[in-house]
This record gives sequence, structure tokens and C-alpha cells, in this order.
Amino acid sequence: MAVLATVVLHVDDEPVRLSGLERAVLARIALTRSATAASLLTWLYGEDPPASAPNRVQALISGIRRKCSAPVIETTPGGYRLVPDVQVDVERLAVLRDRARELAAVADPACLRSFREASTLLGDESLQDVPSTAAVEIERSRLDAERLALWEEHAAAALALGRADQVVADLATLTARHPFHEALLAQYVLVLASTGQQERALGVYREAYDRLDSELGVEPSARLREAHAEVLRGPQVPAPAGRVAHVPRTLPRRAPGFVGRDEEIDRIVGAVAQVDDAPLVVHLTGLAGMGKSALAVEVGQRLRDDFPDGSLHLEAGSAPALEVGAVLATFLRLLGVHPDAVPGGTAERAALYRSLLDERRVLVVLDGVDAHAGATSSELSLLLPASPGSMAIVCSRYDLAWLQPDLHVQVGPLSGTSGRALLAGVLGDDRIRADHDGADRLVSTLGGMPLALRLAAGRARQRPDVGLSRLAERLSSGGLGTDDVAAALATSLSDVWERVPESVQEVARRVARLPVATFSAWVPGALLGDDAAGEHAIDALCAAHLVEPVRRSGQTPQFRLHDVVARFLVGSHDDDVDVADVALVAEQLLARAVVPYRDHPTQLVPVPPAPGRAVGDGPRRGTPALQERESAVAFFATENATARTLARTLAPVRADLAWRLLAITAPAHHVSPSEGDWLDALDVVEKHLDAMDGDRRLGAAHLDLCRAWHLQSRASSSEPARALADAARRRLVEQGAHAPATAAAVVAASSALSVGRRDLAEADLAGADESLDHLDDAVLAGWVEIMRGTVHHDYDELDAAAGAFTRARELLAATAARGAFRQATLELSRTCRRRGSIDAAEALIVEALELFDGGVDDHVHGYVVDARAEVAVAHGQATEAFERAQEARAWARRARDAFLAARSRRSLAGALRLLGRLEEAESELVASVEELTALGRTLSAAASLRDLAVLLELMGRPDDAGEASRREREARAAARLHRSRVDPTGPTPRAVPSGSS
Repeated sequence: MAVLATVVLHVDDEPVRLSGLERAVLARIALTRSATAASLLTWLYGEDPPASAPNRVQALISGIRRKCSAPVIETTPGGYRLVPDVQVDVERLAVLRDRARELAAVADPACLRSFREASTLLGDESLQDVPSTAAVEIERSRLDAERLALWEEHAAAALALGRADQVVADLATLTARHPFHEALLAQYVLVLASTGQQERALGVYREAYDRLDSELGVEPSARLREAHAEVLRGPQVPAPAGRVAHVPRTLPRRAPGFVGRDEEIDRIVGAVAQVDDAPLVVHLTGLAGMGKSALAVEVGQRLRDDFPDGSLHLEAGSAPALEVGAVLATFLRLLGVHPDAVPGGTAERAALYRSLLDERRVLVVLDGVDAHAGATSSELSLLLPASPGSMAIVCSRYDLAWLQPDLHVQVGPLSGTSGRALLAGVLGDDRIRADHDGADRLVSTLGGMPLALRLAAGRARQRPDVGLSRLAERLSSGGLGTDDVAAALATSLSDVWERVPESVQEVARRVARLPVATFSAWVPGALLGDDAAGEHAIDALCAAHLVEPVRRSGQTPQFRLHDVVARFLVGSHDDDVDVADVALVAEQLLARAVVPYRDHPTQLVPVPPAPGRAVGDGPRRGTPALQERESAVAFFATENATARTLARTLAPVRADLAWRLLAITAPAHHVSPSEGDWLDALDVVEKHLDAMDGDRRLGAAHLDLCRAWHLQSRASSSEPARALADAARRRLVEQGAHAPATAAAVVAASSALSVGRRDLAEADLAGADESLDHLDDAVLAGWVEIMRGTVHHDYDELDAAAGAFTRARELLAATAARGAFRQATLELSRTCRRRGSIDAAEALIVEALELFDGGVDDHVHGYVVDARAEVAVAHGQATEAFERAQEARAWARRARDAFLAARSRRSLAGALRLLGRLEEAESELVASVEELTALGRTLSAAASLRDLAVLLELMGRPDDAGEASRREREARAAARLHRSRVDPTGPTPRAVPSGSS
């Protein structure tokens, strides 16, 4: 997040569109990472905010949260703060400023780069686009003063190091903007003199003298007068010691409109500190057209201060042949060797080259060194610096085995933001703003490739009548052969493609026709029927940078063909999918998924039988190690999207594979962000399961079970979930599939209990017991006991409930179903709390929390935290209860769990009551009742009404308390419960079957 100059928020590398007031709120919070509600009012509205201001601030915060795909701001008891992982340029400024001062103190020239980076963060104006108030202007003045003070330090360091030429232009601009800032004027005078511009220095002093006299009626300050006297005294400031006579600067000019690459630049610049100990070699690789050369030049120009003895540049790709001896001769002449003194042999030239670089700081950029076969690796290595102090940047399209770089940077596509910025640099901001969606589509179509984007932007500039979306469509539909832009891209790819073995080319073409955006390393082996050959193909494609790695948090790395490469391979027939290849990949995915499925912590529905096999239930695995659990979760997080896409594609022709792909990924999709897409795929596949053959009937029953399981976790869906699960159970029993039939009975019982039908729930559990007689499955037996305990718990049969939950824990302890074991633990904790065993309840909650493996099953985490808040309320620990309830709400927002959000309001109300904030507690309970009623959670709404009645009585409002009690009784009657007393804590997490409402 940037706030010092222009307020900009990026989430997942994409800018968030904010209003002016939203930017102002973010700026105030980000400046100190937190802000009280009162300070925000003053910041936005001044000393006399309107009565509606507090609500407006809350609305602004809510608006920001809605626009962000990840948490950015969290609520504190007194206001708001940034979540810990949000990065702000304010903190980056402090780091750069401190580093610059430390380096300047030891006369290290690298301080100049840090000073400049810090000044760049501050920009030319502070807090742009933030509406003006007195508080804003105070902060703006502070930042302006910090900017000028930083430039004073920067200029002083440049003078001390003999690098005054690097700040002349900056001081000229600054003194023009601040003509009465005498400290900057004094340094400008000294800088001009030290660069040989004494006359201009004296002229600047005279202009300042006249301006101060005529406009302010004062004489120059002592500092400015001393600078003037120093210029008159002479001699001029000498060049720094050790500067060689010949300082070559052969880098090309920066690429016009260079954008992005901040991460890559930071990595390279950060590695420069190593050059004092050993020569540094950085290797830039990437597909042709990705901007390796532009990045190398940009970095080289930025590092000019770090290499005062010069820069050498070789563009090998532009030469018909690469003769290292001739290159060495050129470098020697640039370093000051007389042409007659250049040795005749390559070895002698290399020796002299190494000697000249010794104890000097020189940057060597070798671009396109893999474009020729004429130079051997041993010869090319002669161009690299061999002593500390110097650095080489080597650019190539392929990995160079001989190079052994200190830092390897793969140059990939530009981000969406950077791609739009590149287009704006060519076409202008107005055109991009007017066609924002078209710009996004063009960047996406061309895969963020800088060369492709520049060519396309050039075409768009020639045709202002053609929209960017239309241009993107033309490039997308025409392959890479009809348009001159596309033809140029095809030419740049052909050289790389011709070096790839034919067998690997064929694999790449087959992968390009799969209906997936990314693919795992095992996919080529699945297509070839040979894992070793598949690994060889991946290696070759990676070496040529025709595929790029895709890394996502919590997932195994995958690969993707760059968009332009895929279009190059497929041409204009991008809809020509080979169903046989899709089936090969699906079969391999199903085979690979069995072990992770049995290690996954969310277990209820058994593994579906393999295609062509009789109905049967495979064995469950024992308790897996943490690494195996994490591997299982990562497997499905990685492959879920592939499974959904393959299922859609195969549904009309291979329904046997399609339904199994969805069934085996059902647990991993349960209440996940992609659950909706999984359900959409379910709709597609179910249309092709209406035939009467045995496998399709089995598939339809399995998918009905999965759908019922997912429906039970949704708002107001318990009745349809129960009907679907019950019908699935009956069909599964008929087919002898007792394991999934048991799971269906558990889901049916959970759904029945949610709507207050104990009779149906107990009938479902009886059916589950009958199916269990045919099985030896501890996981399903554990789930049945959890549901049995939930029935007893909701009807105040607490001893029986505790016994059932304890049996469930015993059954599940040695299985992989940690989600079910955690569920039993949480339910037993709730039962203990209601029995008055608060310490035991708290110990069980701690145990439940310890069952989380980092991000594994974190969608249930909020329910455990909410239970902890309940225990804190029971203990009278107001602060602890408040913090835990707020944490539970944060988890609810992250999981988009409306029920948990409404449920945690009740815990928060209990904490507020303990804190004496009764009106706020009432507001939370009223909102909880409204939200739970809207969700169809009648029993939970009744529990909130009961708490509301108690609170209103405490507040001295007996009539209102009576009305709340009446509404509570109506809610309980509507739920058709057989007893009047129910569990006030409401239901268990939606991530698993639950009978509570």
C-alpha cells in the first residue's frame, strides 16, 4: 500500500478502486498502522464533524473491505488497524532512510541509491487526492519537511563522496519549487561549483540574494553565505580518490516507459551488497519478448552509483557471430588501454581484462549470449569479472549450465497493473481509463508479454477508432499467423521452438489443447503413458521457458504454457479439445487422488470405487503424519480446479470419469471459496447420469449425497438437504454401497435436527447403524456417534451427549479424520460447559485449537474461537471474551460464513455486557436475531432472543424483555422441538454435518 504520495492499494497484485474518502481513511490508518475512531473523524471532517460522521466512517471501512479480496483493515476496541501482513510505504521509507544514513556515515556510495529510493517514495507532493482538512494539512506539511530534509542529507552525502553530478538536476528542480529554502540553495551552489560550474554557482547565489532582499527584505543566512565564500575561495572539490581516468558508460538508454518489475529489481539490487566479498553474477532468463534486456539496462542505470568505474555492455544477439577475443579487445579499449597495447591472443587479453577490473567497481552486461553457437562456454566465461567489487548481468533465453550465477531471476509476464501501465505509456491514460476492461482483456490475451503489448499498443495508436477489446479479440481468434503484430511474435518464438526436440513439441501441442489453464508436472507423463518421458518433457519446456511455474500459497507448484506460446501452438483452433487426452489425464488424476483422499482431514463420504469395479468400500488409513496431512490438503488445493474442468468436459462422453472426479474432490471443496464452482460442475455432470446402467445410478446417488452434504451447510437448506440425502441413502443401500449409505444417513440426520425433527434424525441414525453392521469403518462410526451426541445435547440429555461424544473421540483418535475428531472435541467442550465443567470445557477447546495444521481446515477455526469466547464469558473474562469474539468474526469474514458472523454477535454481546456496554450488547443481539432469522436458523435465533430478554431485564426494561421472551417461545414452537429447553449455544460448524440449528 502506498500513501506517502498517491494513495494506492493493491490486493493480489491488482489495484483496488477507491473513492476519495476511502483513500483518505486508508491514508490516516496507514500512516501509523492504526487510528482511533475520533482521529478519523478529525482527519476527514475537521474539528466539527457532522452527526452522521461516525456512521459514515463505518460505511467507508465496510466499503473498503467489500472491495478487497483479502483482509486489509481490522477493528480494534477503539478504532481500526491494518492487518499485520499489509505492507505500507511508510515503513519502507523508514528502512531506506535509516540504511542511507548508516551507509553515509561510513562513506559508502551505496547510500546515494538508498537516499534516492526514499525520496522517490515521498514523490513530489504528499497525500495527493486526500481531501484537505486541518489535520491533513498538518501531516502534509510534516511529510513535505521530511522530503526536503532527506534531500539535504542526500546532497551532503553526494558532495562528500565526490558524486555531486548525480544531484545537480534534482537540486535545480527543488530550488525552483522552493526558492526561499536556503539550505537547499546553499547545497545547490556547492554542487554546481564541485562539478566545474563556478560561474553558474555564483549566479544562483546572486539570484537568491536579490530575491531575499526584494521579496523578504532579509540577507542570506549564514549557511548560504558560507557556501558562497567557499566557491570564491576555491579550489573546487576534487574527484573521489581512486577514480580511473577512463570511465566507460556503454549501457543503452533506458527502455521508454519501463514499468513494473519491482520484485525482480529489488532482488538484484539487494544482492549488490555481496560484491565487496566476491564478484557477483546475475542471470536473467525468460521467453523471448519478456523484457530481459530492458530489465538489465534499467537495473544497470539504477546501479550507476554503485559502480563508479564504469559499465560495459555487449549485445551479442545483434552480431552475426560472437568472437570473445574481439569483445575483449573492445572492452580493453573502453577501459583505457591504447589500441596498440591490446594483446594479440584471447588468453592474454583476458588476463589484462581481469587485471584492469581488479580493485575496480565495474558493471558488465552480457545480453543475448545464447543466440550464437560460435562461442564456447569457456570463452564466454572470460568476459565475467573475477575479483570482488564488480558485477555481471547475463541475459539469455535458456539456462546456461556453465554460468553458475549467484542470483538467477526468471523474467516472466507483467502483472495486470504493470501491463495496463505499459499500454498507458503508449496510448495515454485517458484512453486506458475510457476502455479499462478492453485494456485488461488485451493484457490477458497477450499474457502480459511486454514485446507483444508494445506491438499491440503501437497498432492501437495508429487506429484510435479500434477499441482495445476488439484488438484483443482479433489477436485471440486469429492465432499467431495473420496479423503483423502476431507474425512478429511468432517469429520471436520460432527460434526457441526449433531447438525443442520433436517429441517434446508433440507433448506441448497436446498440453496446449487441454481445457486447463495450469497443469501439474505429472500431466505430460499421463499423456505419454510414461512418467520418465513426461519428466524429460517438462525439463525441456522449462529450459526453453515455454512453460512457466505457477506458485500459489498452500498448493504444489504447477506449470502453464504462456498465453502467446499456447496460441502459437494451437493456432486458430483453440476450441479443438482432444477428449481422449482429457480422459487420460482424468484417469491419472483419479488414481493419484486415492491416497491423499484418505489422508485428508475432512472425511465423511468414502472414496468412490474405481471405474469398472464392483461396488465396494476400500480401507481407511490410520492417522497420517503432519507432512502427509499437509500433502493431502495441498494435493486437492492444487488439483481441484483441474478436476472440475475435466468433469465438465467429459460429462457427455465419459460420465463414469466425470462423476468420480467430483465425488473424490467433494471433501476438499466443502465450504471452500470454490464450492460454488464445484456445485455448478455438479449440475453439468448430473444431466448425463439419467441412464439406467448401474454405474450411472451409483454416480447419481453419490453426487446426491455430496450435494446434500454441501446443502446442509448453506442457509435455509436443511429440508431439501434431508430429502436429497435420504433418497440417496435408499438407492445406495439397494446397490449394496453401505459406506456411502451410512454417510448419507449422517447428513440426513444432521439436516433433520437442524429443523427440529428429532424423530426423523433418530430414524436416520437407526438406518446408519444398520449400514454400519456391514462395515468396519471407524470414521463413519465416529460420525454416527457425533450425531447421536448432538441429538442428546440439543434436548438437554447432557450425560448421554457426553458419552456419545467421548465414544466418537475414541473411535476417531486413530484415523485421518481430524476434522471429525475436532468436531467431537468441540461438541464435548460445549456439553461440559453446559454441565458447569468450565475448566474441562476450556481444556477441550485448547485441544481443538491444537488440531489445526496451519491453514488446514481453517474454515472451522472461527467456530472453535467462538466457543472459546463463550467460555471466557462464562469465566467473566470480559477482555478475553471481547478479543476472541472479534477474532471469530474475522474468521467468519474470511470464510464468507454468514452463520458464524451472526452467531459470533451473541458471544460479542456477552463480552460487551461484562464490559458494561449494555446498549452495544443490545445492538449486537438484535442484529444476531435478524441475521439468524434470515438464514432460517430458528433455534439459534431463539437462543439470541433469550439472551436479549435477560439483557433487557438487566437494563430495567421489563416490557421489552417480555416481548423478547414471547418471540423466543414462538421461535421454539416454530422449530417443532419436543422440549422447551434447547442449547443456547446454537449449532456446530457448517463445515461438517450438524444437527443443531
